[in-house]
Amino acid sequence: MGGGELREFRDRDDYWLIEWTAGNGDRHTSAIAKNDLTVVSAGICLSGLDRNFDLQSLVGVVEAR
Repeated sequence: MGGGELREFRDRDDYWLIEWTAGNGDRHTSAIAKNDLTVVSAGICLSGLDRNFDLQSLVGVVEAR
């Protein structure tokens, strides 16, 4: 777990749009807040709890599903 790999990122006003690949090869796109590195939008359904995660913990959540 935790084997995510950064593919690309794009700079937006107050967040980065991150394209990454999970350890199993699945590609994902997530929005990460610049000010505290929390997840603005995970790109998967987290029942509105996106901001409870940062990019590192998000990789583990995605790979454990």
